[in-house]
Order: sequence, then C-alpha cells, then structure tokens
Amino acid sequence: MADNVLYIHVKHILQKLIQYLERPLVIAGRFVGSFSVSYFRSQLFFFFPFYHIGGAEKVHARITCCLKENKPIVFFADKSKSFALKKQFMQSAKIFDLGYLNNPVLIYFWAGVLSTIVNSNKNCVVFGCNNILFYKLIPYLSPHICCIDLTHAFGGGIENVSLPCVDRLDKRVVINTRTLKDLKEQYSLNGVPENMSERIVLIENCVHIPELTGRKNYRKNNGPILRILYVGRGSEEKRVHLVGEISYLCHQKDMPVEFVLVGDVRSSIPEQYRKCCTFLGEIVDEKKLSEIYNSSDILLLVSSSEGFPLVIMEAMAYGVVTISTDVGGISEHIHNGYNGFLIKNESESLIVKNVYKIIDELISNEFLMDKISLEAYEYAKTNFNCEKFCSKYKKLIWGK
Repeated sequence: MADNVLYIHVKHILQKLIQYLERPLVIAGRFVGSFSVSYFRSQLFFFFPFYHIGGAEKVHARITCCLKENKPIVFFADKSKSFALKKQFMQSAKIFDLGYLNNPVLIYFWAGVLSTIVNSNKNCVVFGCNNILFYKLIPYLSPHICCIDLTHAFGGGIENVSLPCVDRLDKRVVINTRTLKDLKEQYSLNGVPENMSERIVLIENCVHIPELTGRKNYRKNNGPILRILYVGRGSEEKRVHLVGEISYLCHQKDMPVEFVLVGDVRSSIPEQYRKCCTFLGEIVDEKKLSEIYNSSDILLLVSSSEGFPLVIMEAMAYGVVTISTDVGGISEHIHNGYNGFLIKNESESLIVKNVYKIIDELISNEFLMDKISLEAYEYAKTNFNCEKFCSKYKKLIWGK
C-alpha cells in the first residue's frame, strides 16, 4: 500500500516537472532541428512504434511499401525488441530509430526537432500509428501539414491520447467497423462534434494470397495428425496459457493432434502443459512462415481483445481453419460454421471446453474440415487483396 502511494506521488511530481519543462524542451528541439531540415526532404513522413515482428508492424511495412515511390521517411518512436522487419522498411523508405533516445521527458524535445523538420516540407503528409510521440507532435505542426492516423484496435489506451488531436486529424483510418463504432461512441461521450466522424475511413488490411486450387486433404497431408497452430505474442490479452491448457486436454484424451506455437511464447505456457506443445520461436522469414501455414490445419486464438489479427488473414489465405474467441472485429470476417469458428468470450474454463468440442468434431468430420478450409481460402482471395489495399492508401494520402 505504501509503495503504491509513493509511486503515485512520484508520478505526480514527474508529470508536473514535464509540464514545466515542455516549452523549454520544444524550443531546444526546434533549435536542434533547424540544423537538420536540409537532410529530411520528403512529402510523406511516417511515425510508427516498432520494426520488430508483429501483425501491426507487418501492416505498417506494407503501407510503406505501397507508397515507396514517394520516398517516405519513417521515424520509429519506441524501442524495438528485434530487427525483424527493419530491412523490409529500409527497402521502401529512409528510416530513423528514436526508440533508444525517446522517453517521457525528452518527448517534447523530439516534438520540437521533428515539427521543425516536417514544417519545412510544404504540403506534406504526416501519418502515425500506435505511438504517443506522434500525437505530442501534432500540436506543433503547421496548419498546411496534412495529419492522418491509423487505429488497429480500440481499448489499448492510445485512443485516449489521440482524443485532444481529433480536430487536427484530417483523416483517421480504422481496419474494421467495430473500431469505427468505438471511435464514434468516444466522440459522442466526449463532446466531439458529430461531423468529425466523417473523417474516419475504413481500410481493411491485406495479405499475400498464394495460388492454390483448394485446400489439400489434411489427413493425406499430415497423416493421422491434425496440426493446430498459434502465431503471435505472449502478451496478457492473447491468453496463450489457454492454448497450452487445450493442448494438454487434447493429449489427455489421446486425440490425434499436434500443437505448434510460433512466437516468443514459451514462458507464457504453464510448465505442466509445455510437453504437449512444439515451440518454433519467433519466425521472421516469410517463406518459412508460409510453409508453416501451408502444413497446418487449424489456427487457434483465444484472445480477450483484438482488432482483426493479421494472423487470421494469413491463415485463411492458406485455407487454415480459424477457431477464435469472438472479440473485436473478428466476426466481420469469420462467420461461425462457414469459414471458421467463433467461441463466446466467456469464462476461461468454458472457452477451453468449447474449443475442445470443435477440435473433436473436426477430427471426426473430414468433410466439414475440408469444406470450411476451402471457404476460408476463397474468402481471403476475394477480400484480402493487396492491390485494393495499396490503391486505397494511395487515394487516402494523395486523393487520387
């Protein structure tokens, strides 16, 4: 209790100190930035958090690639855990990593530096996502600078940081209608003028769709084993421990299944369940990841919150059947019993029980497995097209 009181007290003091230092730090940043403007010439600036592996990061790399002909400059605001996607970004843009230098005190110094750099480029566009620096920068940008942000999912806290900037954001991109509704509700609750909602644009993500004639018969492909895949982080909302529990239950029942986990998730699985899982670690190589999807039958996600995960799109592109909790915008694309399966986001014990039932049904019903697999692939082919994705972003940025 005493520790909490001390933490709150120290945090309050730091916040007051930062407020006091804001103006001097911005002025110092502007002075430093004035010596750099000639080096940062572009009509398009991106502000992204990371270049380590992740669904959002893959989307950011794809957007940058779509607009590489404009020679964009990308600033990474936060410290990345790995160099996984750094090379991919470098192929499309000039990049600068501020992650090692950025912190709550220096954020206003960087706002001064970066606003000076950006403001020196007339009629340019600034595009940001998932980082506080971008929203702290916006108030210092000249009125002629076009500002756009992207919201992957509502509820992580960044939507509250962005709220004071709503009237300065010329466009706001969301990836599903659920987030669109959430933003509109936030506007209503906070007295934001209704016409601000007209600036919100829906652009769904995309993935590479391989040329397949249809999903292969999973038993012929994998023998008697049904391969169940998890791809992602081990963060709290992903509830990867439930994947471990489900794997343990399936093995207790001697079900012909194999659980394969991609990502840095081993520590997220309770030790007693790890013997039932195969851990492949973090995989950066897209070719290797494609091979894993192509040899898998089921993608399993049991998250407590999501936007619309890129891993579902990637899995569907290979005819992998998704079993997921019904959260975020997932139900906009996964239609229960048609191209995947949705589980109610209720108690963890019921989630485990219901996932187990579906796996058991798919093992005994090969026809259903193949039917849903094919529907998933056809849906991905129709809806997750990258040409449409790039076209929409070019129109968003340049109006044509």
